[in-house]
Amino acid sequence: MNHAERRISGLLRQIATGDSAVLTDRGNSPARLAALVYIAEQYGFRYAQTRRVGQRLEVDVLRDRGAEAQRRAVATLADFPQAGTKNGPAPGMRRRSLKPLRHASEPVALLRARIEYDAQAGDLHWRPKAVFMSAVSLALTLLFLPVGWLTALAVGLPTFAIFMIGLWVEVLRKDRIARRLRAAGFDWD
Repeated sequence: MNHAERRISGLLRQIATGDSAVLTDRGNSPARLAALVYIAEQYGFRYAQTRRVGQRLEVDVLRDRGAEAQRRAVATLADFPQAGTKNGPAPGMRRRSLKPLRHASEPVALLRARIEYDAQAGDLHWRPKAVFMSAVSLALTLLFLPVGWLTALAVGLPTFAIFMIGLWVEVLRKDRIARRLRAAGFDWD
């Protein structure tokens, strides 16, 4: 049994015995977590939240009591009786992997975006980060000032520029994910 099959069978054990499950991934891959959430949704669960616990991402799924979710769960159990074993594929995934099939790729991509967005929600906003990065750049500049003001500027200004470019890329990425989720119908703000 490969890693993906072990992950799927672990998920199926969790959802078979309770009304909630906590999904984690050793590599913190939002793509693998999204694939697992998609599989759980096929068995009558729904995505609840993502949180960071130390360096690890944890995704919670809860049993969906709606009639549509229950019909989907019954149909999935009938169509995939051996899911999570060496002989059976998981719903919407290629055999023996967590790579989505064509019909499941868009829902898995939206789940991945939601997981990434929720995981970033706990991060500091850009203003405190910008203040911290500016302070570090200023401290480096002052540290190198005894060597000479040209050396101090040669160290401080590139450090500040790299920090600000990184922060700008992060803000743009968060905004892009939020726009994509809103376009797909998620509106939770």
